[in-house]
Amino acid sequence: MEELKKLLLQTDDEYLTGLSNKGTVKRAYKDLEQEEPEAVWEEEGAEVRLKEAVCRIRVPLGSSVCSCPSRSVCRHLIAAILYLKRELAEGEGTVRETDQETAEEKISEKQTEEGEDPAAILEQELLAIPLEKLRKACRSKGYRVFLEHMEAGELPKLESGSVITVRLPWDGTVVKLLSPLAYASCTCHSRELCTHKAQAVLIFQLQKGAVSPEQLKAGNEGGGEWDLEELSQAAQAMKEGIRIQLLTGLSRLSPEASESMERLAVISHGAGLPSFESEFRSAAFEYRRYFERSAAFHEEILLGRLLALYRKACLLEETREADELGALAGSFRETYHPAPRLHLTAIGQRSFTSKNGYQGETYYFVETDQRRFYTWTDARPTFYEGVRRRPAGNPELSQAPWGLNVSRARMMELEFYLTQAKATKDGRLSVSQETKSEIAGQRELGKKEIREMIVWDYRELLEKLASGDHEPLVLAGAVSCREGSFDPVGQRFSMEICDRNGRSLSVAVTYSREEKFIIHALERLSARLKKQEQRGMVFFGIPYLEKGRLCLYPIEYFGAEMFRQGTENPWEDTSWKEEAQEGEFGKLKQESVRVLEDFLLEIRRTLADLFQSGLKSAGEEILSRLSELCEESGELGLHGAKKELTLLYESLEGRRHQIRPDFGPGIAAWARLSEYLEICLKKTALDQAMIGLGTVS
Repeated sequence: MEELKKLLLQTDDEYLTGLSNKGTVKRAYKDLEQEEPEAVWEEEGAEVRLKEAVCRIRVPLGSSVCSCPSRSVCRHLIAAILYLKRELAEGEGTVRETDQETAEEKISEKQTEEGEDPAAILEQELLAIPLEKLRKACRSKGYRVFLEHMEAGELPKLESGSVITVRLPWDGTVVKLLSPLAYASCTCHSRELCTHKAQAVLIFQLQKGAVSPEQLKAGNEGGGEWDLEELSQAAQAMKEGIRIQLLTGLSRLSPEASESMERLAVISHGAGLPSFESEFRSAAFEYRRYFERSAAFHEEILLGRLLALYRKACLLEETREADELGALAGSFRETYHPAPRLHLTAIGQRSFTSKNGYQGETYYFVETDQRRFYTWTDARPTFYEGVRRRPAGNPELSQAPWGLNVSRARMMELEFYLTQAKATKDGRLSVSQETKSEIAGQRELGKKEIREMIVWDYRELLEKLASGDHEPLVLAGAVSCREGSFDPVGQRFSMEICDRNGRSLSVAVTYSREEKFIIHALERLSARLKKQEQRGMVFFGIPYLEKGRLCLYPIEYFGAEMFRQGTENPWEDTSWKEEAQEGEFGKLKQESVRVLEDFLLEIRRTLADLFQSGLKSAGEEILSRLSELCEESGELGLHGAKKELTLLYESLEGRRHQIRPDFGPGIAAWARLSEYLEICLKKTALDQAMIGLGTVS
């Protein structure tokens, strides 16, 4: 009884809210005004009789029970606890119409007399929890997420008191830690020490100095924070799912194949493998295209994705080093780092729907001091029914980020400063409460810093592609533009633009719901060009290679006069113009590269035919073609292709002599061969583009 009285004196409304919720505590206060409770103190607690229920209050308070059907800490229990607190504050006997504030003051005085601090008791309990127990409760995925945010300096601040509230920013979960820890609450509704509670305790211990970042990261050594058994099971499930589809063949698969990919994406997510999850969702997207008979479907793309996943699953099964596992797994989110004060000028925007199940908008900016591009993306998942769907209305009318206090459409007409901003290494900006903005005025594209970023020689674009930059962004100047056209068969609009040396590239967009507006804009531009109403142009976009040709996906385009300063006309400057002469040697070299590319494409087409029929049903014609390709690969010096083609052929040939043929080695060779072809085709495309633009002779 004395222990309970002592505990009641330490209990405040914040603690009771942690046991239940704010609404329950408010309701209990109102109910108590209409009650005439009867309390009987017992050796192990107290019994409180209310009009509707009988409550037995015990230590700890969370173990108290009520005669009502509720299994949680109900309003009756809270009312009974509040009544006992008032009774202790006023002395023995029932107190009616007691002034609440006076009672609370007396309780506080008694707490001081007892010399007990509830917050100190909670702190001692949290600091006593072993690190290994918390790490295990986080599980491998939760612990990695915690470490990523710790290294990025994005751990939340604690709301301290008799209850410690932690709001986890990465998934929106709210944890309330109270003593004893068994009665801590989490918005995931777990009664156990869940991942979120463990992460919250780790944050508390880290901020109190009980553990150091080095101690927390020590679990990385030797794959310590990875559940190797879980990863092995996930890898086996992936390999088996892909193996069944490769054995069956695309022509014999049912529409459930896309659901199979989605299930493997869920397995990947549960195992903490975001890179795999993204690729499996993309494979599911490709399967849906196939069964919808979409003209945009290409079996080579789907096959390449499946084989790449099989290859990665094999590596996942074999790898034990933490760094290598992390590289394979990828990251659920980018790591953001503090950026210097940014001077951003809005340059473009586009909407997107990705193959891995997201849709949204990306906004592009030029940082004039660094002469580089930054982006901000607002993306929403579409793969869960009813979860964070796109809201009705125009997203351009939505509020701009960073407290700019303008619409997003208006933001794209401005230049502004950001202080205390955070960005990834490739320039993707985060939306952080710490980031402050200051509008500098209307955007001016004619600044010297921006004009110097315009590429007037398309050979520089090839250098960007050859450097391996992820989705490089460029301002491509066009001295002249040729009339464009729309291909109704390929559903693609394209037009030629030329630099001041006469070298050309193709501005191309394939039709989709998101791209129809940019296609309409390009068609209007093409009509003006036909009337010679427009001369110099500057295109902002993403360069890429396609069939040995340099292309540009346009995000925005501008008349070159917007980049003018004074009387300068950059598109008319031909003082250093060179003649782009290919030469006979260049033509011969380009022809040899094309021959090699055609052979590589023939191998890929044969593999696509094998995917159509399936390994179990491959006919004599495919076997014969594989045998011929083995020989030709050796003659052309493609020894890597010859080796893997031979293993694949032998695997198919050997099935005739086995009751239960083992296709594992053949599928592994197929996956390695697909990777080899991808590398070779990228190289031949780059070589052709460089020869075409006169970069090599």
